[in-house]
Amino acid sequence: MNAVASSHRSSRRKSVLFCAECSFESALNEGWLVVSDGDERTVVCPECGHVADHRPERSAPASQCAD
Repeated sequence: MNAVASSHRSSRRKSVLFCAECSFESALNEGWLVVSDGDERTVVCPECGHVADHRPERSAPASQCAD
C-alpha cells in the first residue's frame, strides 16, 4: 500500500456508514434516520430514503433478581 492510500484510509473514522444508492456517508449518530419499532431497527439514508440496514434490536440482558 502506498503512503497516499494509507493516509486516506487512516483519516476516516471506522464508524462511518455509506449509502449504496447515493454514496451519502456519515456516522450513524450524525445524520442517518434510525427508526426503532419494537424489536426491530431500521437505518434509512436521509438523502435518498434507501434502507441501509434492517435488523432486530439487541435485547438488553435480563436482570436477575435475588428472591
